[in-house]
Amino acid sequence: MLDPAYRDQVLVNEARTELKGSILAWVGLLVVTAVLAVEFAGRAGPLGFALWLGAISTVLGAWFLAWTGFILRPPSDQAILARWIPGARLGMSFCNAVTAASVWVFMPAAGPELRALLLVLYAWFLIVQFAAATEATQVLGLAVVLILGSLTAWLLVEQPPHFGKLAVFLPLFGATLIAIRRFVRQAVVKATLAQAAADASRRELAAALVSLERERDAKTQFIRAASHDLQQPLQAAALFLDRLKPSARAADQAASLGGVRRSLGLARNLVDTMLQYLKLESGLVKPELEHLSAGELFDRVILTQGPAAAAEQIRLSTAGRRTPLRTDPRLLARAVENLVANAIRHSGGRRVLIGARARRDQVTIWVIDDGRGLAPD
Repeated sequence: MLDPAYRDQVLVNEARTELKGSILAWVGLLVVTAVLAVEFAGRAGPLGFALWLGAISTVLGAWFLAWTGFILRPPSDQAILARWIPGARLGMSFCNAVTAASVWVFMPAAGPELRALLLVLYAWFLIVQFAAATEATQVLGLAVVLILGSLTAWLLVEQPPHFGKLAVFLPLFGATLIAIRRFVRQAVVKATLAQAAADASRRELAAALVSLERERDAKTQFIRAASHDLQQPLQAAALFLDRLKPSARAADQAASLGGVRRSLGLARNLVDTMLQYLKLESGLVKPELEHLSAGELFDRVILTQGPAAAAEQIRLSTAGRRTPLRTDPRLLARAVENLVANAIRHSGGRRVLIGARARRDQVTIWVIDDGRGLAPD
């Protein structure tokens, strides 16, 4: 089954194609109408002939006006679904009814040769509908019933030569047309479904490629940023090592050694963060969920980030410590540690607040500093 939205789009596309190309069918019907009008003027019954000519002229005029309006002011998809398709079906149904009624106008007034020509023209009329009408405006079944039914009824009433054979052949001809139309439509539906599946696959593939590109860019950005951050503590450690001299005072050496220790500790944390990130990306790390309070999580963060905050004379404080959590403490602590570490190193402020707030079945955790903030870009 086609998705309703996709089916509507297919109907709209077919309707646009049919209406733009239907001028050829209009020209053919106009020529046939002119030939019949000339041939049967004065020969067919005046009232029946006048009614037929007026009705078919109305069909041709309305058809031309609709075609012209569609070309000059193309309607929206919604207008096609709501008005144009139902109007086209109604117009074709009326044209079929007029053609079926013309059997009783032309056949009684025609000789054997003209009756043969009329049978060919009625068959041509049905074949044109078979070939030109789309799923949106298809009324072939109604046309077969009306026109071939009218012909068969006239044959049975008038009983011209070979009427029995023709009365059997005409319904078979109509049933064959309907069967072929159904077979063709099934093939079209299968092709449409295949096209829809192919389009969906292409969209999914495009989305997957975009996602992979974003992940690649994110990894590249992360590694670039981590490499940059890793250079800072290593350079600081190198500077502290340069200060270590055999003749230096013990207090100066202790300060330098403390700086080396802090710098190497920070570098180790950055390396651990990179390794943890790569493990997460590769799927090697599986969350182990536990129940704990936000205060327990914050204590872990303060334990690891407290020395760095003290060195920068930044005060760490917390809020919402009693908020219950169900999470992997190790992974969540690492995420919060990264935010706190960034606030300590880059904010330029003097206070960092770590907080938690529960809302229904979710908890929001934030890290706020009183530093310079982020640039708009």
